[in-house]
Amino acid sequence: MSTYREIIGKKIKKVSADPSSGTDGEMWYNSTTGTLRGPAILKGFSAGANKINATQGDGFGITQNAMGSVQQLNPSSPSPAKITTELYDGSGWASGPNRSDALLSRGGGGPQTAAIAAGGYTNSPFTTYTTTEEFNGSAWTGGGNLGTSSYTFGGVFGISGGAMGFTARNPGPSTSGATEEYNGTAWTGGGAIGTTVTSTNASGAQDSAIIAGGIVSAADSKTAWSYNGSSWTAISNMANDKFSGASSGQTDSNYIIFGGSTEPPSGDINKCESWNGTSWTEETNTPYSFNSGGSGSAASTATVFFGGSPEPSNGLNTIEWNVSTNAVTAAAWASGGTVPYTSRQNMSFGTQTAALNCGGYTTTTLNTAAEYDGASWTASPALNVAARMGGVAGTTGAGLQFGGIQPPGTYNTNVQTWNGSAWANNPLNLSVGTYGLMGCGTQTAALKVGGENPGGGNYTSSEEYDGEGWTAGGALPEAKYVAAGNGIQTSAVIAGGSPSGTTTFEYNGSSWTAGGALITGRPGTQAGSAGADSDSNIVFGGGPALTTTEGYDGTAWSTRPSLGTGRASTTGNGTATAGLMVSGGPPSGTTTATEEFTGKTETANIANFETS
Repeated sequence: MSTYREIIGKKIKKVSADPSSGTDGEMWYNSTTGTLRGPAILKGFSAGANKINATQGDGFGITQNAMGSVQQLNPSSPSPAKITTELYDGSGWASGPNRSDALLSRGGGGPQTAAIAAGGYTNSPFTTYTTTEEFNGSAWTGGGNLGTSSYTFGGVFGISGGAMGFTARNPGPSTSGATEEYNGTAWTGGGAIGTTVTSTNASGAQDSAIIAGGIVSAADSKTAWSYNGSSWTAISNMANDKFSGASSGQTDSNYIIFGGSTEPPSGDINKCESWNGTSWTEETNTPYSFNSGGSGSAASTATVFFGGSPEPSNGLNTIEWNVSTNAVTAAAWASGGTVPYTSRQNMSFGTQTAALNCGGYTTTTLNTAAEYDGASWTASPALNVAARMGGVAGTTGAGLQFGGIQPPGTYNTNVQTWNGSAWANNPLNLSVGTYGLMGCGTQTAALKVGGENPGGGNYTSSEEYDGEGWTAGGALPEAKYVAAGNGIQTSAVIAGGSPSGTTTFEYNGSSWTAGGALITGRPGTQAGSAGADSDSNIVFGGGPALTTTEGYDGTAWSTRPSLGTGRASTTGNGTATAGLMVSGGPPSGTTTATEEFTGKTETANIANFETS
């Protein structure tokens, strides 16, 4: 028998305290607890951010952090197939370029930057298609046609330069599972399955693939086959009947299948099974039953399945599957402490664990303030001048409040400085009165952007503060009012707001340039935001009481988990992975509630091991 040192290449070390993390295969002896410890493998599901569009149908991608969805029929209505594409980066879904063909049951597969979609049909009139589209990560273009038009082209896997798929059903009688292979230019015939099969689940590569389950003649829906590049071979049956599920895997010894329906149809199931090249293993059940979901050819130890019907969000859910020595905690919003006073149109700055909330509105403009320590809010000294929908910057030890509306409705130029214990009037006022502006930065390097002027128009201007006065900054390409944004004086982002609701602009300390458009328009009452710079931000809420959250990476917005309660006229602070939403309300009304956002995390799963 091989020793640990022979296998790993080093001996087991002795420590008095566990290291903060471990690597696969590493072990140590904890002399304090008298235990042999190391990273232990966990298997499990965790929630991902919802999709933008409800889907039934295929996916593509070969890593968990680079997946895609080829939009198919919306499961909640009999509407035709969509041409939209969505891309998943491990945190959320972003809008991708449209396909040219709106076809149902279109097979899709390949990496996120080299994918294909082929076959499919339309309902009115019923027509099947041989067309192929190729995706290079930024656009879809036409590819070589299939040899046979396919009602359901069952499974496309591999990469666009070496992909394969099989004709699962033609118009009229089902065919016998003919296979076609793609070389990046043309489809040619491959080995036939030899059995009529449709609504099956397929993954792998052109020379090493698996299909499992499906509606099969002369066999049941537990049947599975492997492909070696030229011929199909029957392998052991699965434990459960299933068709129209979702599957992942990059070879014929690395495969996992999720959900599906039973044959004859008797309902959707939540069974999950994996194949290691020799045998099937029943894994933990999926969090819910579903059919017709999507997935890609990611490794069976780290993949994603999404959409389907009739899962709880009816085609929007995303679920990650991991087999790892790390415990994965999904990103989520959770309830925070209760603010001592109710308000909306309030302002806050700081971090998730050290924040200050000030001003706002109920039936009148407020001067009230409160401080947060990450668990609870306590009342703090009031603003010298009541204000709402102004700008803020800084930390709980050194903050700044500027602009907004003060009673009885004055668009003020006031600046107030916070030193950690009291507010002081700052004589270095803004150049113009502003309401509904975006502010960010620090007490000595702040940025004021946009807003509404007393005449009713919106500003394109920005102003920069250096602790000694305000000077003109770069002009926005369009005027903005009640837009969300955050960052620092030299790297900021502003998004949404009136009038457009979706446009984004980034600031580099001297000029504003257009960024990616928001997925959800937020033109009305203010949304909240949190972020460290123009490459890392989240935006949440906004009118009319939206729950949706989006994250920005400096290029595109993608989905994040939704708020627990929809909120407009709100405020936020912190970072894109540790954000805080404070108070607000629907278009009318106010609240004392806060919510905390924590991004997806992975921590080493350290466990005790037995010795023999």
